[in-house]
Amino acid sequence: MSRTLLINAAESEERRAALREDGRLSLLWIERTDERTLVGNVYKGRVVRVEPAIGAAFVDIGLDRAGFLHVDDVAPYAPGGGGDDASLDTQRRSSIEDLVANGDERVVQVARDPIAHKGATLTARLSFPGRTVVLLPGLARAAVSRKIEDEEERERLRTLLEGAPLPPACGAVARTAARRACDEEILGEVEELVARVEAMNSRVEDSAAPVLVHEETGFAARAVRELLVRAPEGANGPTVVVADTPAAVAEARSALAFSEAPLEVRAHASESPLFHSFGIEAEVRGLASPRVVLPGGASLVIQETEALWAIDVNSGRRRRAANLEETALETDLLAAEEVARQIRLRDLAGLIVVDFIDCREPGNRERVAEAFRCELAKDPARMRIAAMSEFMVAEITRRRSRTGAGRAGSLRCPCCGGTGRVRTAAAAALAALRDVRRIVAETRAARVEVSCAPAVADALEQREAELDAIEERHGVAIDVVEDARLGQDGFEVAAQRA
Repeated sequence: MSRTLLINAAESEERRAALREDGRLSLLWIERTDERTLVGNVYKGRVVRVEPAIGAAFVDIGLDRAGFLHVDDVAPYAPGGGGDDASLDTQRRSSIEDLVANGDERVVQVARDPIAHKGATLTARLSFPGRTVVLLPGLARAAVSRKIEDEEERERLRTLLEGAPLPPACGAVARTAARRACDEEILGEVEELVARVEAMNSRVEDSAAPVLVHEETGFAARAVRELLVRAPEGANGPTVVVADTPAAVAEARSALAFSEAPLEVRAHASESPLFHSFGIEAEVRGLASPRVVLPGGASLVIQETEALWAIDVNSGRRRRAANLEETALETDLLAAEEVARQIRLRDLAGLIVVDFIDCREPGNRERVAEAFRCELAKDPARMRIAAMSEFMVAEITRRRSRTGAGRAGSLRCPCCGGTGRVRTAAAAALAALRDVRRIVAETRAARVEVSCAPAVADALEQREAELDAIEERHGVAIDVVEDARLGQDGFEVAAQRA
């Protein structure tokens, strides 16, 4: 499998990283300067409110809104010391007021960025990730990723980490990428991560809350670490990192300083923008669209509601199979791969409901369910997958850690308010006419002014006879004023008393 990581850092307002696998976009990160991710940052904060009803505390970490710390994430932490699995089990059985109190100082890490009106989601179970290993201050044990299944390799990595020079009560986990790494590479990265932990501990001791005590590495380094670390089994093809600024190139090389894998980092040489040169810019822009066209005429429709994301699979003009059952099965298998890919690329989160085309045969339903589970397994995000229903509806819960590609640099539409639909000019004109009738009937207005979008004003001109009749009956003057600021279907009706 050929893998290429593209790091676009040429524009200071927005940085992007895209992973291509066999020429196809697989993962995408977008980070804007005004929406820079805080995930991974560590703060020394102060508890400002404890809420037993929801089992959580709110912690001031120096941002606009206090962060949210759930009882399950209140792990014991102290510089150079910490807890173990038994203490975590005790914590899970405790109530939030048994663990924290107003005014307590806590060292916490951002697990999820603030979004909309919600503050950052915090955890006191700190982690310092590298490309091959993760350090866990406060949890003194060595572990190996469950994705590494070879027992001999698991034992090698566990023995290596147990003998590594770690601070007291600091654990480590070998990541998936460690299965291809030599001992020197892993230990070199452990040494670098230990230095970060010790620097953080010094800031914790010397600083007053609230204060930032550890900031995550730069964008290019994080992209290399997180997007390249999850190479699937059998991915033995070349891996190339291409960045479009000297600083990003240097940062990517620094992130791979301990790696002995055949990874090439090079600068983008073309004058054409990076994503255009590799043919993915149009696809990135298309992630804001609710419709995704599949080969053969089928499509996906992706919509957000207040409570969930809904993804509908449509067969469209796809009619290649001999009968309806075969058409449904072929379309669903094709959609299973693309739905999982779109969830990753758009970073959809919360409850996600996918409505596949109904297959009558139980064996076909199971084939689709299994194919969907296999595709979702490629997603690095945490998720839970419910059993597919007899109506071919799949339910997933997925955790978001950053702003999705569809949200980055966008606002809710001021015309439709996020519904995706606006009234026709005729319908808006009729609504305005009703408001005029109500106002002249309920008030003694001598004059009524209707400010409206140009298209609505044109539609009201077609109702000139009705407006004249209202003026004559009530002795009122009605003025229609065009105002382009009111969008496509907007209007305002204001009355002036005599």
